[in-house]
Amino acid sequence: MNDKQIIEDIIRGIAASFTGADSTRDWTEETIWFDASPYACVGASKAAKVFDAAFGNLQSCRVDILTMKTRVHGDSALVCSVQRWDTVNKDGSANPPFMMRQTNYLEKQNGEWKVLHEHTSAAADWDGTIDE
Repeated sequence: MNDKQIIEDIIRGIAASFTGADSTRDWTEETIWFDASPYACVGASKAAKVFDAAFGNLQSCRVDILTMKTRVHGDSALVCSVQRWDTVNKDGSANPPFMMRQTNYLEKQNGEWKVLHEHTSAAADWDGTIDE
């Protein structure tokens, strides 16, 4: 498997996660996270607690990656994705689907790709099209 495939598998794993541990599995304690909510932190352990609290309010969270653009340059990589999130609350009520944009910066450290930055933002009333 080449680096691009490994990196994209990491991003797909984050999208499929439903626990803080799974969401931050490939993060470090130096990872900087800018969440879509008004929150930011440094470190996988802090972010994992926030993910767990958010997932704790949900029965399910399905994330479909609609577009993923990956650029690898040596031991650095940038991944930009457009995602559709479908969530169901604990009481079974479904939230309207929403579009999200996510940018991840990764570095290869000791032979393993690690997420050093993640920035997620909401994209209300957008169909996810990237003008190329």
